[in-house]
Amino acid sequence: MITPCIHFSGNCNEAITFYKEVLAAEVCEIYYAKDAPAGSGTESLPPNFVMHSEVIIHGMNFSLTDGSEKPITDEHISFMIIYDTEDEVKAAFDKLAVGGRVVQPLEKVFWSELYGYVIDRFGVNWQVMVRHA
Repeated sequence: MITPCIHFSGNCNEAITFYKEVLAAEVCEIYYAKDAPAGSGTESLPPNFVMHSEVIIHGMNFSLTDGSEKPITDEHISFMIIYDTEDEVKAAFDKLAVGGRVVQPLEKVFWSELYGYVIDRFGVNWQVMVRHA
């Protein structure tokens, strides 16, 4: 199994909460620096620094961590969520766009009745679309 891992720069906990609210993410596990055994080299990290987490977003496993010193800026990789209805697409797009940046507004394209591309406030790239009938 290949699991995408998204590295946040100190705001992973906030991102997990955001994805729970916006995308109904299911949190399977979270390991914080405060949970590490003594002598593991994590003593200098903030207690709520996410060492590892596993969440399920729209049926796909993701690992989210606070393992980056730099904010996410790469637009070469995005995650596409294919919904069954236009209402679901609109709701997800609108919520992901808050504090983020719309790359392509929601519109009809030849492969979908409704498609959009947004970079959320954490710098993660999302494409959302309705399943082609």
